[in-house]
Amino acid sequence: MSVLMHRCRACGHATGWHEPRSRGYSSCSCCNRGAAQADPAPQLQQTYGHPGGRPEPLYPPGSTRNSGTMHASTTCDCGACRAAYDRLQQGESAAG
Repeated sequence: MSVLMHRCRACGHATGWHEPRSRGYSSCSCCNRGAAQADPAPQLQQTYGHPGGRPEPLYPPGSTRNSGTMHASTTCDCGACRAAYDRLQQGESAAG
């Protein structure tokens, strides 16, 4: 499923990689140091299904991803993510 995410201004990685539970999964020294310098504007991380490579639907802000696994996380529910989600959903409605 596609998601909205914030990226670190210093290294460009998703801010989730800076969380303690993610340390050591990346060789990025910025991510492994700790707190991200989060860009307040969310970016769309588009994912594609297989087979066919069709774009997957967008998770709503505040949704749980990978529930029941060690990789479970909750999508950002900040005002900027909610506004971006609404804009994207309206764009899909107009196109469809």
